[in-house]
Amino acid sequence: MATSIGVASYLLQNGDETDPRRIWRLRRFVSKPPLPFLIFLLAVGVWTAVGFIFSPWMLNQASLGRATYYYYSYQIWYIATSALLLVCFVSMPVLSFFHQSKTVQDKKASLSMKIISLCWACFGVLTLFQVAAGGLFLPTSQSIGSVADSLLFMLIAFALREPTILGRIVTSGETVSQAVYSNPSIDTIVLYNTESDRRNLVETFVMDGLATGQDVVCQVTKAEVPFYRAILKGSGLLGSPPGEHSVTIQPIETTVLSGEINSSLPSSVSDERRELVDLDELDVAHCQNIIDKIAIPESTPGSRRVGRIWALNVEGAHAGILDLLQRVNPTARVIDLAMQQDSFSSMFNMKHQDILGNRLLLEYEPTSDYEEIVQKFAREFQANVESVAIFTSAGSPIYRQFRDQRNISLFSFSTKTSSPARLSDEQVLLPERDTSLLLDAVDKLLQALSRKRIGIVFDVFTDIILSQGFEKAYGVLSSVVEMTENETASILVLINYGALEPKILGAVQGLFRSQLRFNFEGLKVIKLEGGRQKSSYGEEPSSGVQEHSGGIKA
Repeated sequence: MATSIGVASYLLQNGDETDPRRIWRLRRFVSKPPLPFLIFLLAVGVWTAVGFIFSPWMLNQASLGRATYYYYSYQIWYIATSALLLVCFVSMPVLSFFHQSKTVQDKKASLSMKIISLCWACFGVLTLFQVAAGGLFLPTSQSIGSVADSLLFMLIAFALREPTILGRIVTSGETVSQAVYSNPSIDTIVLYNTESDRRNLVETFVMDGLATGQDVVCQVTKAEVPFYRAILKGSGLLGSPPGEHSVTIQPIETTVLSGEINSSLPSSVSDERRELVDLDELDVAHCQNIIDKIAIPESTPGSRRVGRIWALNVEGAHAGILDLLQRVNPTARVIDLAMQQDSFSSMFNMKHQDILGNRLLLEYEPTSDYEEIVQKFAREFQANVESVAIFTSAGSPIYRQFRDQRNISLFSFSTKTSSPARLSDEQVLLPERDTSLLLDAVDKLLQALSRKRIGIVFDVFTDIILSQGFEKAYGVLSSVVEMTENETASILVLINYGALEPKILGAVQGLFRSQLRFNFEGLKVIKLEGGRQKSSYGEEPSSGVQEHSGGIKA
């Protein structure tokens, strides 16, 4: 049992969730086992060998009243050896598993791992007690041992009840992406104008930072300091109790005068922080100076990199500043608040807030550029600092369109896996045609983002209808629609209308109060819930899919 627990603990520690090749991972573990595991295995082997060679135990019999009890008694040196093995067991595999629980972001999974590690330790202590006690306290000691074993197994069963593998994958890493921040190695550039909703950007940035245990620093121009203070004070995010992570708003001119960003910050701000640098309408020379003072010190060996958002007012910004930021941060992603906040909804004369909480059916012609419509949908939610998730099949046009894009949760169905696997920070692989896992993934996603807005795209229901029949597909689709009946989730369901019979297509349409159709003639509105216009198939297209002039692709 101890060896099995050691294998499970160290295999989990050295496993890579981004690699679905589980057999290959097991072979790699066997061929190159970690040193602590080898030491623990050696201790178990020595203890077992000593027991078989010397047989340091004796079977005894005790009569209490009319009952006869049999028990083993052990020599003192063997009890001492067993105690040393218990110390190895607790300090190596059990402690390793406990430390791994602290690295898991999902609170349920972390708690489950802590409970399991505690139960493992208790099993070891209980076994040593039974060895050392021998015939003492009979028959009470045997009864206590049986009851304790049962309680520990019940605790492990409780710990394993939640979360599922898929639940842990969905809530780990960047699968539930923080809409304005990915990791310290990748910066974000935000373009805005006077009409952009910067409040949501700032609030989300600060709340995500505090939630992940980081100090937050906003470096802005003097003219913008009152604006930032008003936003954070109104949200109750400014002013934290002593000992907790802080939010600091500092004029960017202070950084320029001090010569280095770290020297200008309060001493209470730690290196484990995130920053927002708002360049507003500063000229190229000032921007170059600021970027040099912030970026160059981090390029020196041994320095700790800080993840940042660089904000830029495109209405008053001088030419070349965006190019300057992208040269310093070649991998940075761009969020265009100025041009893409309504890139999808504006195609039918609406604003982003008009489609929030809406369930949209998009009927498409497969040879058209329908993926551009989905791209606009995703960019609009990203530009409004909201999460995006896409369910599609591996190899589909939608998959090829989004597989390399960051901060989009991409769930792809594939024949290459028999269980959920995380391919990267953004991609999750699901077994093909497993509709129960589709529903489970949607449920876990909505739970993880219960208080945040999200746009979800489903590009799987045509395949499900054709491969598994309409009745099953209709049940799954109606469940998805019901699960997303709230103000925070907006869904876009794609259906290849040419592949379905009219009767089946009509039944699918009946689940939606908002329906669009896209083909070579453009996008047409059939009906729109809360819309400002009503169209029919015979009317002119409401919009094409051309990009806004000046738009910047994220």
